[in-house]
Amino acid sequence: NEGIDLTHNPEFTTCEFYQAYADYNDLMDMTEEMISGMVKDITGGYKIKYSPKPGYPEKEIDFTPPFKRISMMEGLEEAMKTKLPALDDPDVDIKLKALLDEHQLECSPPHTTARLLDT
Repeated sequence: NEGIDLTHNPEFTTCEFYQAYADYNDLMDMTEEMISGMVKDITGGYKIKYSPKPGYPEKEIDFTPPFKRISMMEGLEEAMKTKLPALDDPDVDIKLKALLDEHQLECSPPHTTARLLDT
């Protein structure tokens, strides 16, 4: 029903590939080239218009490379408008849980550092 229902969200979308001796920067470069290239090949340009829901105003999404790259921690700090605890802090999980509570976000146990950051 993907073709008839704009609100249908598949359970997941994934793209998996491997390359010997590539690091995460190489993988970001390849992903950026693949995504921006697909948008350009399909639409003729790097910018698309998208409506999050029928009847909502369209938003423009720009896939022009290079994409902005930020670290996960910097992105979270910017979005939350707060400094996150250092990952080597012995109380990191307690501090992250307190931040989630402050922002009214729920994380089901176990409250590991990775799960708390992913929330």
